[in-house]
Amino acid sequence: MKSEDVVELGALMLEQHAGLRVRVGRCAELSARLLLGEPVANELAAELARLREQFTAHVEAEERLLEPALATSDAWGPMRVERMLEEHAAEHTAFVSKLDGDTRTVAGRFAEFAEDLDAHMAAEERTFLSPKVIADAAAAHQRRAR
Repeated sequence: MKSEDVVELGALMLEQHAGLRVRVGRCAELSARLLLGEPVANELAAELARLREQFTAHVEAEERLLEPALATSDAWGPMRVERMLEEHAAEHTAFVSKLDGDTRTVAGRFAEFAEDLDAHMAAEERTFLSPKVIADAAAAHQRRAR
């Protein structure tokens, strides 16, 4: 992996986070409207399906792409990856379960889901995707390429 690839990978993960935040915002709005009695169940169900797909694709990308980049980045790399995998297994299972169920049930707990997911992504951005971590990983890969 080239150092430029590591930087691009970090940017991709942050872009995916931004996309998830937009989708979550849309689902939160529709959930609130549904709970107020507006006839938006079908629209919300479609948005939730897209959110599930987007979230799953992001998790798979993190594990497939980010794990190897971080694992070989520096002395802390293996520990970062170990922490990432431990956190992800439990948190992602919890997130998926909060999106499981009929549309009205999911709408009823969506605000909590949105808050938890935002906190999760913010933590990733501070730890695994911070500019310092990405720069360190890119530098380590550049040194190896020499």
